[in-house]
Amino acid sequence: MNGFLASILGYMNAFIALFLIFGGGAVGFQFDDQFSGGGLIVGLIVGVVLAVIICGVLAIFISMRRELMVIRRLLEGRLLEPSKNR
Repeated sequence: MNGFLASILGYMNAFIALFLIFGGGAVGFQFDDQFSGGGLIVGLIVGVVLAVIICGVLAIFISMRRELMVIRRLLEGRLLEPSKNR
């Protein structure tokens, strides 16, 4: 079940990034009068920065999980093989 949830999070990471970017743009558009017409641009920039930070960290964790799974498979295969040096 844990692997299934991790794979779903890997696919959802891009949607989370889009949500953060468009959400930042929407919030910036609401405050457009305070930024003298540039609220949408400021909101999009803030959304991109948040998406890079949050989704970047998630992507690093997802990549680490995949690499650890490969290492575990390699170690399990090595432990199951009889050693020729013994």
